[in-house]
Amino acid sequence: MRFDYGAGRVLIDDESRAIYDSSIDHQRAILYLQDMEEPEGVMVFSLDTGEWIRTIRFPTGGGPGELPQGYAGMSAGRNGRLYVSGLARILLFDDAGQYMGNWTPRAPERRGAVCDFDGKPAVPAIKGVVRRSGDGDETVGPGVAAMRGLPRSQARAMEDLLWSSRIACTPNAAYVVTTHADDTDSLTVYYRSGRMGTLQIPAELVESGRLTTGPRINTDGRGNVVFAEIPDVRLIRIGGYQTVGAVLDPGSGCHAMIRNPEVDAYEYSFRGIHADSAVVAVLYMEEGEEMGRKALTFFDHAYKVGLYPLHRVSGEPCPGMLPTVEPVRSPRSTDRSGLKGPIAK
Repeated sequence: MRFDYGAGRVLIDDESRAIYDSSIDHQRAILYLQDMEEPEGVMVFSLDTGEWIRTIRFPTGGGPGELPQGYAGMSAGRNGRLYVSGLARILLFDDAGQYMGNWTPRAPERRGAVCDFDGKPAVPAIKGVVRRSGDGDETVGPGVAAMRGLPRSQARAMEDLLWSSRIACTPNAAYVVTTHADDTDSLTVYYRSGRMGTLQIPAELVESGRLTTGPRINTDGRGNVVFAEIPDVRLIRIGGYQTVGAVLDPGSGCHAMIRNPEVDAYEYSFRGIHADSAVVAVLYMEEGEEMGRKALTFFDHAYKVGLYPLHRVSGEPCPGMLPTVEPVRSPRSTDRSGLKGPIAK
Protein backbone atom coordinates (compact mmCIF):
# COMPACT_ATOMS: atom_id res chain seq x y z
CA MET A 1 0.00 0.00 0.00
CA ARG A 2 1.07 3.60 -0.42
CA PHE A 3 -0.09 7.06 0.61
CA ASP A 4 -2.20 9.17 -1.72
CA TYR A 5 -1.11 12.80 -1.33
CA GLY A 6 -3.61 13.87 -3.97
CA ALA A 7 -6.49 13.19 -1.59
CA GLY A 8 -7.04 13.44 2.13
CA ARG A 9 -6.51 16.58 4.13
CA VAL A 10 -4.02 18.55 6.17
CA LEU A 11 -4.89 18.66 9.87
CA ILE A 12 -2.12 20.96 11.14
CA ASP A 13 0.11 23.32 9.15
CA ASP A 14 2.08 25.75 11.26
CA GLU A 15 5.83 26.33 10.90
CA SER A 16 6.00 27.60 14.46
CA ARG A 17 5.20 24.11 15.72
CA ALA A 18 7.82 21.55 16.74
CA ILE A 19 5.99 18.22 17.00
CA TYR A 20 8.02 15.30 18.32
CA ASP A 21 5.74 12.55 19.61
CA SER A 22 2.19 11.38 18.90
CA SER A 23 -0.46 8.83 19.82
CA ILE A 24 -3.83 7.97 18.27
CA ASP A 25 -7.13 7.26 20.00
CA HIS A 26 -8.91 5.29 17.26
CA GLN A 27 -12.20 5.00 19.13
CA ARG A 28 -12.66 8.75 19.54
CA ALA A 29 -10.67 9.92 16.45
CA ILE A 30 -8.24 11.88 18.62
CA LEU A 31 -4.62 12.76 17.88
CA TYR A 32 -2.35 13.48 20.83
CA LEU A 33 0.77 15.52 20.06
CA GLN A 34 3.79 16.49 22.12
CA ASP A 35 4.81 19.91 20.83
CA MET A 36 7.56 22.18 22.09
CA GLU A 37 4.92 24.92 22.31
CA GLU A 38 3.88 22.99 25.44
CA PRO A 39 6.99 21.08 26.58
CA GLU A 40 5.20 20.17 29.81
CA GLY A 41 1.96 19.14 28.15
CA VAL A 42 0.21 17.14 25.45
CA MET A 43 -1.97 18.87 22.86
CA VAL A 44 -5.21 17.17 21.81
CA PHE A 45 -6.59 17.47 18.26
CA SER A 46 -9.56 16.02 16.37
CA LEU A 47 -8.65 13.67 13.52
CA ASP A 48 -11.99 14.51 11.89
CA THR A 49 -11.54 18.29 11.73
CA GLY A 50 -8.00 19.15 12.83
CA GLU A 51 -9.52 21.29 15.59
CA TRP A 52 -7.53 21.83 18.77
CA ILE A 53 -9.56 20.40 21.66
CA ARG A 54 -7.45 20.99 24.76
CA THR A 55 -3.97 20.87 26.23
CA ILE A 56 -3.21 18.45 29.06
CA ARG A 57 -0.48 19.87 31.28
CA PHE A 58 1.89 18.10 33.67
CA PRO A 59 4.70 20.13 35.27
CA THR A 60 8.15 18.71 35.86
CA GLY A 61 8.47 17.96 39.56
CA GLY A 62 7.75 15.53 42.35
CA GLY A 63 4.10 16.37 43.04
CA PRO A 64 1.22 13.93 42.43
CA GLY A 65 0.42 15.19 38.91
CA GLU A 66 4.01 15.87 37.93
CA LEU A 67 6.85 13.98 36.24
CA PRO A 68 10.14 14.16 38.20
CA GLN A 69 12.31 13.84 35.09
CA GLY A 70 9.94 15.32 32.54
CA TYR A 71 8.07 13.86 29.59
CA ALA A 72 9.31 10.68 27.91
CA GLY A 73 6.34 9.09 26.10
CA MET A 74 2.58 8.56 25.95
CA SER A 75 -0.14 6.17 24.83
CA ALA A 76 -3.87 6.53 24.26
CA GLY A 77 -5.84 4.14 26.47
CA ARG A 78 -9.25 2.56 26.61
CA ASN A 79 -12.36 4.74 27.12
CA GLY A 80 -10.56 7.96 26.28
CA ARG A 81 -7.81 7.63 28.84
CA LEU A 82 -4.29 8.89 28.25
CA TYR A 83 -1.10 7.60 29.85
CA VAL A 84 1.80 10.05 29.97
CA SER A 85 5.12 8.50 30.93
CA GLY A 86 8.32 9.83 32.39
CA LEU A 87 11.36 7.62 32.80
CA ALA A 88 9.67 5.85 35.73
CA ARG A 89 6.36 7.46 36.78
CA ILE A 90 3.23 7.29 34.62
CA LEU A 91 0.40 9.83 34.89
CA LEU A 92 -3.20 8.80 34.16
CA PHE A 93 -5.75 11.20 32.63
CA ASP A 94 -9.45 10.63 31.89
CA ASP A 95 -11.37 11.37 28.69
CA ALA A 96 -11.77 15.02 29.69
CA GLY A 97 -8.05 15.46 30.32
CA GLN A 98 -8.44 15.44 34.11
CA TYR A 99 -5.68 13.95 36.22
CA MET A 100 -6.69 10.58 37.74
CA GLY A 101 -3.55 9.48 39.55
CA ASN A 102 -0.08 8.12 38.92
CA TRP A 103 1.70 4.78 38.84
CA THR A 104 5.35 3.89 39.27
CA PRO A 105 5.75 0.29 38.06
CA ARG A 106 8.22 -2.10 39.64
CA ALA A 107 10.32 -2.21 36.50
CA PRO A 108 13.56 -0.62 35.26
CA GLU A 109 13.42 2.90 33.86
CA ARG A 110 12.71 3.15 30.15
CA ARG A 111 12.48 5.91 27.58
CA GLY A 112 8.72 6.39 27.80
CA ALA A 113 7.41 3.01 26.59
CA VAL A 114 3.83 2.46 27.83
CA CYS A 115 0.59 1.03 26.43
CA ASP A 116 -2.97 0.11 27.40
CA PHE A 117 -3.01 -3.63 28.13
CA ASP A 118 -6.61 -4.78 28.62
CA GLY A 119 -7.69 -1.48 30.17
CA LYS A 120 -4.65 -0.86 32.38
CA PRO A 121 -1.26 0.76 31.71
CA ALA A 122 1.65 -1.61 31.13
CA VAL A 123 5.38 -1.24 30.52
CA PRO A 124 8.15 -3.52 29.26
CA ALA A 125 10.09 -5.37 31.95
CA ILE A 126 13.01 -7.76 31.88
CA LYS A 127 11.71 -10.85 30.06
CA GLY A 128 8.10 -9.75 30.35
CA VAL A 129 5.63 -6.95 31.00
CA VAL A 130 4.48 -5.25 34.20
CA ARG A 131 0.81 -4.24 34.23
CA ARG A 132 -1.00 -2.13 36.80
CA SER A 133 -3.75 -3.98 38.63
CA GLY A 134 -6.16 -3.22 41.46
CA ASP A 135 -4.01 -4.84 44.14
CA GLY A 136 -0.50 -4.02 42.95
CA ASP A 137 1.69 -4.70 39.95
CA GLU A 138 0.89 -7.75 37.83
CA THR A 139 3.76 -9.45 36.01
CA VAL A 140 2.95 -10.95 32.62
CA GLY A 141 5.43 -13.33 31.02
CA PRO A 142 7.16 -16.50 32.25
CA GLY A 143 10.58 -14.87 32.60
CA VAL A 144 9.84 -11.86 34.82
CA ALA A 145 10.18 -13.59 38.19
CA ALA A 146 13.10 -15.76 37.07
CA MET A 147 15.20 -12.69 36.24
CA ARG A 148 15.16 -11.52 39.86
CA GLY A 149 17.86 -14.03 40.81
CA LEU A 150 20.37 -12.96 38.16
CA PRO A 151 23.79 -11.54 39.11
CA ARG A 152 23.74 -7.74 39.20
CA SER A 153 26.04 -7.38 36.18
CA GLN A 154 23.81 -9.55 34.02
CA ALA A 155 20.65 -7.85 35.26
CA ARG A 156 22.18 -4.42 34.50
CA ALA A 157 22.93 -5.50 30.92
CA MET A 158 19.28 -6.50 30.53
CA GLU A 159 18.14 -3.18 31.98
CA ASP A 160 20.30 -1.29 29.49
CA LEU A 161 18.66 -3.26 26.69
CA LEU A 162 15.24 -2.40 28.08
CA TRP A 163 15.94 1.35 28.08
CA SER A 164 15.09 1.79 24.39
CA SER A 165 12.36 -0.85 24.22
CA ARG A 166 9.01 -0.14 22.56
CA ILE A 167 5.63 -1.62 23.35
CA ALA A 168 2.18 -1.84 21.76
CA CYS A 169 -0.83 -3.66 23.16
CA THR A 170 -4.15 -5.17 22.22
CA PRO A 171 -6.57 -6.38 24.91
CA ASN A 172 -5.04 -9.87 24.87
CA ALA A 173 -1.37 -9.35 24.06
CA ALA A 174 1.58 -7.01 24.57
CA TYR A 175 4.14 -6.70 21.76
CA VAL A 176 7.65 -5.64 22.74
CA VAL A 177 10.64 -4.77 20.58
CA THR A 178 14.07 -3.87 21.89
CA THR A 179 16.69 -1.78 20.11
CA HIS A 180 20.26 -2.97 20.22
CA ALA A 181 23.38 -3.45 18.10
CA ASP A 182 22.02 -6.52 16.31
CA ASP A 183 19.30 -6.27 13.68
CA THR A 184 15.84 -6.52 15.22
CA ASP A 185 13.76 -8.98 13.20
CA SER A 186 10.99 -9.97 15.61
CA LEU A 187 8.71 -8.86 18.42
CA THR A 188 8.29 -10.70 21.68
CA VAL A 189 4.63 -11.30 22.48
CA TYR A 190 3.35 -11.62 26.05
CA TYR A 191 -0.23 -12.87 26.34
CA ARG A 192 -2.63 -12.16 29.19
CA SER A 193 -2.76 -15.91 29.77
CA GLY A 194 0.96 -15.88 30.64
CA ARG A 195 2.18 -17.45 27.41
CA MET A 196 5.08 -15.95 25.47
CA GLY A 197 5.78 -16.08 21.75
CA THR A 198 7.51 -14.26 18.91
CA LEU A 199 6.19 -12.41 15.88
CA GLN A 200 8.39 -11.87 12.85
CA ILE A 201 8.80 -8.35 11.52
CA PRO A 202 8.27 -8.32 7.73
CA ALA A 203 11.62 -8.95 6.03
CA GLU A 204 11.43 -5.87 3.80
CA LEU A 205 10.98 -3.63 6.82
CA VAL A 206 13.89 -5.33 8.58
CA GLU A 207 16.06 -4.53 5.57
CA SER A 208 14.96 -0.89 5.56
CA GLY A 209 15.62 -0.69 9.28
CA ARG A 210 19.24 -1.85 9.15
CA LEU A 211 20.42 1.76 8.90
CA THR A 212 18.04 2.97 11.60
CA THR A 213 17.15 2.12 15.19
CA GLY A 214 14.19 0.12 13.95
CA PRO A 215 10.45 0.82 13.72
CA ARG A 216 8.13 2.16 16.35
CA ILE A 217 5.10 -0.01 16.99
CA ASN A 218 1.45 0.71 17.68
CA THR A 219 -1.92 -0.73 16.67
CA ASP A 220 -4.65 0.22 14.21
CA GLY A 221 -7.59 -0.15 16.60
CA ARG A 222 -8.61 -3.44 14.94
CA GLY A 223 -6.09 -5.75 16.58
CA ASN A 224 -3.38 -5.42 13.93
CA VAL A 225 0.17 -4.34 14.74
CA VAL A 226 1.45 -1.26 12.91
CA PHE A 227 5.16 -0.69 12.37
CA ALA A 228 5.48 3.04 11.95
CA GLU A 229 8.17 5.49 11.00
CA ILE A 230 11.94 5.46 10.66
CA PRO A 231 12.49 6.99 14.12
CA ASP A 232 16.24 7.58 14.14
CA VAL A 233 18.46 7.37 11.07
CA ARG A 234 21.89 5.95 11.90
CA LEU A 235 23.27 6.10 8.36
CA ILE A 236 21.94 8.11 5.43
CA ARG A 237 20.75 6.04 2.49
CA ILE A 238 21.04 7.73 -0.89
CA GLY A 239 17.52 8.47 -2.10
CA GLY A 240 15.85 8.11 1.27
CA TYR A 241 13.53 5.45 2.62
CA GLN A 242 10.55 4.46 0.51
CA THR A 243 9.38 1.59 2.73
CA VAL A 244 8.18 3.39 5.85
CA GLY A 245 6.04 0.86 7.70
CA ALA A 246 3.82 -2.19 7.67
CA VAL A 247 0.54 -3.52 9.05
CA LEU A 248 0.58 -7.09 10.37
CA ASP A 249 -2.17 -9.46 11.46
CA PRO A 250 -0.61 -11.18 14.49
CA GLY A 251 -2.96 -14.13 14.18
CA SER A 252 -2.19 -15.13 10.61
CA GLY A 253 1.11 -13.36 9.97
CA CYS A 254 -0.38 -11.77 6.85
CA HIS A 255 0.97 -8.26 6.35
CA ALA A 256 0.90 -5.24 4.05
CA MET A 257 3.93 -3.03 3.44
CA ILE A 258 3.42 0.74 3.52
CA ARG A 259 5.40 2.93 1.16
CA ASN A 260 5.84 6.59 0.56
CA PRO A 261 5.01 7.37 -3.10
CA GLU A 262 8.29 9.28 -3.42
CA VAL A 263 11.70 7.69 -2.89
CA ASP A 264 13.00 10.77 -1.05
CA ALA A 265 11.18 10.00 2.19
CA TYR A 266 13.28 11.89 4.73
CA GLU A 267 10.75 14.71 4.90
CA TYR A 268 7.72 12.51 5.55
CA SER A 269 7.20 10.69 8.83
CA PHE A 270 4.58 7.93 8.91
CA ARG A 271 3.05 8.00 12.41
CA GLY A 272 0.27 5.41 12.23
CA ILE A 273 -3.06 4.41 10.71
CA HIS A 274 -6.54 5.71 11.43
CA ALA A 275 -9.44 3.97 9.66
CA ASP A 276 -8.20 3.54 6.06
CA SER A 277 -5.73 6.44 6.08
CA ALA A 278 -2.15 7.09 7.09
CA VAL A 279 -1.28 9.75 9.64
CA VAL A 280 1.76 11.48 8.14
CA ALA A 281 3.89 14.24 9.65
CA VAL A 282 6.14 16.52 7.61
CA LEU A 283 9.49 17.24 9.22
CA TYR A 284 10.77 20.80 9.29
CA MET A 285 13.38 21.46 6.61
CA GLU A 286 15.64 24.39 5.76
CA GLU A 287 17.31 25.08 2.43
CA GLY A 288 20.80 26.50 2.44
CA GLU A 289 24.11 26.44 0.65
CA GLU A 290 27.26 24.50 1.49
CA MET A 291 30.46 24.84 -0.55
CA GLY A 292 28.50 26.48 -3.35
CA ARG A 293 25.93 23.71 -3.57
CA LYS A 294 22.31 23.55 -2.46
CA ALA A 295 21.96 21.81 0.90
CA LEU A 296 18.85 20.60 2.70
CA THR A 297 18.81 20.28 6.48
CA PHE A 298 16.10 18.08 7.99
CA PHE A 299 15.17 18.51 11.64
CA ASP A 300 13.74 15.90 13.99
CA HIS A 301 10.48 17.75 14.57
CA ALA A 302 7.39 18.20 12.41
CA TYR A 303 5.33 21.29 11.64
CA LYS A 304 2.61 19.70 9.53
CA VAL A 305 0.35 16.65 10.00
CA GLY A 306 -2.01 15.18 7.43
CA LEU A 307 -4.45 12.29 7.12
CA TYR A 308 -4.05 10.62 3.72
CA PRO A 309 -5.81 7.61 2.17
CA LEU A 310 -3.93 4.37 1.65
CA HIS A 311 -4.30 2.57 -1.68
CA ARG A 312 -3.39 -0.99 -2.51
CA VAL A 313 -0.64 -1.17 -5.13
CA SER A 314 -0.21 -4.93 -5.56
CA GLY A 315 -0.93 -8.28 -3.98
CA GLU A 316 -4.05 -9.69 -2.40
CA PRO A 317 -5.42 -7.96 0.71
CA CYS A 318 -5.15 -9.73 4.05
CA PRO A 319 -8.62 -10.97 5.11
CA GLY A 320 -10.35 -8.37 7.26
CA MET A 321 -7.41 -5.94 7.25
CA LEU A 322 -8.28 -2.35 6.30
CA PRO A 323 -11.39 -3.49 4.38
CA THR A 324 -12.17 -0.07 2.89
CA VAL A 325 -8.73 0.43 1.29
CA GLU A 326 -9.10 0.52 -2.50
CA PRO A 327 -6.63 -0.24 -5.31
CA VAL A 328 -4.35 2.60 -6.38
CA ARG A 329 -5.89 5.16 -8.71
CA SER A 330 -4.63 5.61 -12.24
CA PRO A 331 -2.92 7.77 -13.28
CA ARG A 332 -0.75 7.88 -10.19
CA SER A 333 -1.53 10.86 -7.96
CA THR A 334 1.42 12.31 -6.09
CA ASP A 335 2.10 15.76 -4.70
CA ARG A 336 5.81 16.35 -4.11
CA SER A 337 5.23 19.72 -2.48
CA GLY A 338 4.58 18.36 1.00
CA LEU A 339 1.01 17.38 1.77
CA LYS A 340 -0.74 20.30 0.11
CA GLY A 341 -4.21 18.94 0.52
CA PRO A 342 -7.12 21.03 1.75
CA ILE A 343 -6.92 22.22 5.34
CA ALA A 344 -9.46 20.35 7.46
CA LYS A 345 -12.36 22.44 8.64
